[in-house]
Amino acid sequence: MKQTLCIANQKGGVGKTTTSVHLASGLARKGERVLLIDLDAQNNASSVFPETFVVEGKDSFLLFSEKVPISDLKVPTRIEGLSLLPGSSKLSQVDVLLSGKIDGFFILKEALEVCSSEFDWVVIDCPPSLSLITMNAFVASSGLIVPLQVSKFSLDGIEAILEAKNHTVKRFNPDLKILGALLTLFQQRTTMSQTVVPMIEEHLRLFDSKIPPSVAVEEAHLLNQTLYEYQPKNKTTKSYQQFTEEVYSLGG
Repeated sequence: MKQTLCIANQKGGVGKTTTSVHLASGLARKGERVLLIDLDAQNNASSVFPETFVVEGKDSFLLFSEKVPISDLKVPTRIEGLSLLPGSSKLSQVDVLLSGKIDGFFILKEALEVCSSEFDWVVIDCPPSLSLITMNAFVASSGLIVPLQVSKFSLDGIEAILEAKNHTVKRFNPDLKILGALLTLFQQRTTMSQTVVPMIEEHLRLFDSKIPPSVAVEEAHLLNQTLYEYQPKNKTTKSYQQFTEEVYSLGG
């Protein structure tokens, strides 16, 4: 396996799921074997692939509740090379389920180690919180990508992300590295961008790619499609392609 990447930010509405879906599908379009793991109880990443809904009894909650192997839970998507471990509304129960368990932080890591030869990349869509589920993703991952919007609230959240990452490195996973922050809904010429971006760069490396706003994102979600399928020539689609190339170059 080249990399296991978690896409995380405790703040919602920053393009976390859109980034996860388009990174995973973008890597698959390059001929890579990719597993997209939906760890958000809202199931937004899974909703892009409605063809997987016909498979009942397969979701990421069973990984935590019964330690069902990932190989038994993953389902193929319509995109060649891309498999999905679907989300579940029951994921909201995981923190209570794992609280106090000795191996509570390591369940996802151990499950991925068993099936590591099946995939080139794993992309994990984390919930918008620094919960036990997110910590499982940190422990299991080699790289952390932080989607951010240019705002005061983004700056406020960076410290919490860095603290959680440093805690994970110190106690559980010394191999975890922050690959960078991805600016989403980005508009270059605004005063906010010119003011806040240098402040973000004091804490996190920024990817060269910036994701501009586009109504096509919500339209594609409404149609249960990726941007690659819905509007392949859209500026936001091209930006995600460039971002995928950046991440791919780090795969080693």
